[in-house]
Amino acid sequence: MTTPMKHAMRDAALIAAMTMVALAARAQACEVAALAGDATRVVAGQAQPLRLGDRVGEGAQLRTGDNGRVRLRCPDGSSLVVGDRSQLTLTRLNLGIDAGTGVMPGYAEGARDVSLLLERGLLGQKVTPSGSGRWEVRTPSAVTAVRGTEFLVEVGDNEQTSVHVQSGQVAVLPGPRAAGRTRGLGAQLPVVVDRAGGTDCEVSQGCSAATQWPADRVRAALDRLSGV
Repeated sequence: MTTPMKHAMRDAALIAAMTMVALAARAQACEVAALAGDATRVVAGQAQPLRLGDRVGEGAQLRTGDNGRVRLRCPDGSSLVVGDRSQLTLTRLNLGIDAGTGVMPGYAEGARDVSLLLERGLLGQKVTPSGSGRWEVRTPSAVTAVRGTEFLVEVGDNEQTSVHVQSGQVAVLPGPRAAGRTRGLGAQLPVVVDRAGGTDCEVSQGCSAATQWPADRVRAALDRLSGV
């Protein structure tokens, strides 16, 4: 094999490798599919207005104002809606990408690993089912874990966390700052919330048993996520 041919093959392999890495990195970010009002992204301390089509990756913090809303569309089919007066950090965003091909492997080879931190406000989620890995939402008073479902998480001014499930099932544990006991269930057991159910978690008392929310409470929360 001639030297020029060797160089050409080397360059082609390098370009292919760089393309696959770029595809994998791109797949680890979610796209801003819709937004309204005041919405910004903070990365490395720098705040920038969000725009349609922006890609939001691991480590980014999203903030919305009084009328702000943001819808994110992720490569695995999951979607997030950040409500008004909210602050969300994408602490960990591994969507189960095969690092070699940049293609979703059905989570058989690359387990999904997503961790979100909601410090205040409201977050709606529709999580595509996954056979392995984790998708969790952390707040000052709770940790919510799912495999695939549709649910919302809200953090109030007093750091109380409320979780409501539209479909599927979630497990909710008191956060690390909570009193250490889940009312009626003991220290280590999560509250399991099924469709149309909800729970409220407080820093000082842990999480309540799952109950069905009144229709007006559900409607009020969903209204805050509408418009995007």
